Amino acid sequence: MVAGPEPPVPSNGPSPDSPTRDMREEFARISARSGRDPEAERAFVENKIEMIRTHPTLSEAEKTAAIAELEEKLKGNS
Repeated sequence: MVAGPEPPVPSNGPSPDSPTRDMREEFARISARSGRDPEAERAFVENKIEMIRTHPTLSEAEKTAAIAELEEKLKGNS
């Protein structure tokens, strides 16, 4: 059996024929207009802490360090 050419591998990057531009400033303006939701931010970080607590491959020391870092961020947003 003769093998044919390999199928193209999809790229995660932009298409060479599609224009791209830096949208960070525009997204920052949109975010500033919509405001922040401290309750949603707290829930997001608390969910990340739970993910760390139940992570199957992190050591207890790694979990403790990561949780401490997130808890500091929670204190800073209070």
